[in-house]
Amino acid sequence: MGNFPGHALPGSFFIIFGLWWTIHMFNRFYLAKARNSKFRSSAIFNCPFLCGRLKEWPLEAYFKLICVSVGFYFEIKTGFSSDWRFVNTGNGQHATMFFFFGVNAVIDILVYFKWPLPPNMEYVSGVLALLCEYLLFKFHLHGRTDLDVLLHTLLLHAIVACMVALALELKYRDNILCALSRAYFMLLQGTWLWQIGWILYPPFESSFRWDKDDHEQMMIATMIFTWHAMVVLLTMLAIGGVLAFIHRKMNLYRKEDTFKFKPLIKPTSNGDSVLQLHDESESDQDIEQTTALT
Repeated sequence: MGNFPGHALPGSFFIIFGLWWTIHMFNRFYLAKARNSKFRSSAIFNCPFLCGRLKEWPLEAYFKLICVSVGFYFEIKTGFSSDWRFVNTGNGQHATMFFFFGVNAVIDILVYFKWPLPPNMEYVSGVLALLCEYLLFKFHLHGRTDLDVLLHTLLLHAIVACMVALALELKYRDNILCALSRAYFMLLQGTWLWQIGWILYPPFESSFRWDKDDHEQMMIATMIFTWHAMVVLLTMLAIGGVLAFIHRKMNLYRKEDTFKFKPLIKPTSNGDSVLQLHDESESDQDIEQTTALT
């Protein structure tokens, strides 16, 4: 991970999952609201856009397993020297992080297929994976520059917040704010990993080169972190607003369809059937008055 792609790859994974959770959490919340039922979160979400049985499969867990497998492979591969000796301990730490998230993905799959596991293991394994990530990054900074330490310390704050959010979601499964907090801090981790890679390992020759011992630039880096926090919040609110608009339109269409397809044949009190050509809201007295006028 000691280069720009090494930070961008896991950052992209975190961003993808953060956006995925945000969309599905808002969607489930608005569906529950339309049905007058209680919102209830889950560790993973199915993909309703697919057809047939694929719609019910835990594709998120499978995709997570693929992502961590890719990350694990590249960390191990680049950790070896030319004579096939594993010399990069940092890569070993990153591979360990991917391994723990891979275990979380496997547990997600087992829980979905109702294996006899202790309850809420999908959440517990997620918290454990984040705890592993925190410990590895916490003791990953010895001998680094001040700017490097600051950037990763800010990342540690996002990791801890994500752990707390996931634990709260486990406790309060029907609270949309706890669920969205998990997505928020996962997104923040992803965008900040991209920013770390961009600052420490500029991808282009024309990119700005940071002075890693300049205190003023460290202050700027902290300020940029707060900008990331605000951009992530605004992005999630925008997603929620778009989904709210879509659900509102869908609810209006449902009401219109319900009105259009109401049965027109109504039984009378003597058992006969009559063709109803007027709205139910009209009273018999209104019809009689209209008939008298004609």
